[in-house]
Parts: sequence; structure tokens; C-alpha cells
Amino acid sequence: MTIYLTDSLGVLAGPVTLPVIPGLGAQLPSNAVQLTEPLPDPNPGHAWALVAGEPQQLSDHRGKVYSTSNGAEHQHDALGELPPGLTKLPRPSSAYLWSGEAWVKDCTYLHTAQTAEINRFCEANITGGFWSSALGEPHLYASQLDDQLNLTGVILRGLDSPYACRNGQGRKAFLPHTFAQLRQVGDDFTFYKLQLLQKANQLKQSLDEALDKRDAEAIEAVTWEDLQE
Repeated sequence: MTIYLTDSLGVLAGPVTLPVIPGLGAQLPSNAVQLTEPLPDPNPGHAWALVAGEPQQLSDHRGKVYSTSNGAEHQHDALGELPPGLTKLPRPSSAYLWSGEAWVKDCTYLHTAQTAEINRFCEANITGGFWSSALGEPHLYASQLDDQLNLTGVILRGLDSPYACRNGQGRKAFLPHTFAQLRQVGDDFTFYKLQLLQKANQLKQSLDEALDKRDAEAIEAVTWEDLQE
């Protein structure tokens, strides 16, 4: 006879050799089972368990499992097939959803993330400064929101005025500007900003087209390209 031990789920562990007590022999504990012959190794992903008094192979998914709705991790302690809504495959990231058999990239999630990234780059470029040759040579002008408001205010005055900018070596100074030069600086910023907004719009149209086709790779391929030379 071959002896196996069972746990609370009926899983068979063994075969085991029980200690012999002098005068009493080998004592069988309450969780011991005697079989006529050793069991073969279970198939991959299975375990031997005692079912209605007979050893059977059952699917064994004990351990970490994951929700197919949100990828949340759970501890699974039962034998048999996994209940619906659970998988042994971990979710790679929040950019994936369950297809019924595997985690696949979520096109809607990717589209939202890529759109936000394009908006972020566009805003960073708009507020990151721009070049104008209104003074005859290229100078860098600040373009944070306050700077945009200041430039608009100076132009609306309709007067000559000193205005801050940096030369090609990065040195900042308030240089004299005629009203015409200030208007040119404003026009250069307007044109620069328009280029960026048009580029962002083109990229977002490409994202929309890729989303319509449910093409995750095409969505991920749409990235910002800096227009400023």
C-alpha cells in the first residue's frame, strides 16, 4: 500500500513514509489515505486530489490570479477551473484590457494618453519661448502666459518701448523697440503659436483615424515633433 496525506482541499501529497512506533507500528493520521499504487506525476497545471474517495486530477490555479476587469491581484485557494473574471496572466499595465484570452492594448486608453501628451508638448513649446528678428537679428522672447499678456499690453499702447529679450548668446536685456518692431514680435509669436496648434491638430486627427481602425501600433506611433528650429 502507498500512503498519501491530504490537506483541507483534498490535495494529495506523497507518497509518504510514516514513522513506526515501537509496539504500535505505523499509525495512520486522520488525513492519511492508502492507495494500492503510487500516483503518476500530475499533468502540468494540475494536482491530484481526493474526490468522493477517489484520486482525480484537477486544474490547479492556486496562488496569484488577476481580475480581467481591472487587473487587480487576488489570492486564489481553490482547485478546478478559474471562475469567470479571473486569469493567471498579470495585466502588463493600465493600457491593456482583457480580450477573453489575453491582455491586449486598449486603443481608447492609448488614444487618450497620446492626446494628452500632444497637448502637453504643444503647450510646453508655446510657453517655452520663440525667436523673432524684429530687431534685425534673431532674439529669443519669453512666452509664458504672463509674457503673452505683457506683450499684448505693450502693443495695445501703440508706443515705442523697451522690451525684454535674449540675444544669440543668451544674454537678457530690455532693448529699445519701436512700435512697429513690437508689432512684428507679436506677429511672429502669433504665427509660431499657430504653427504649433496646427501641428497638434494634425497629430490628433491621425490619432482619431488610428482609433477608428482600432490600430494600437498606429496610435502609439503618433508622437510630437518639435517645430522650432
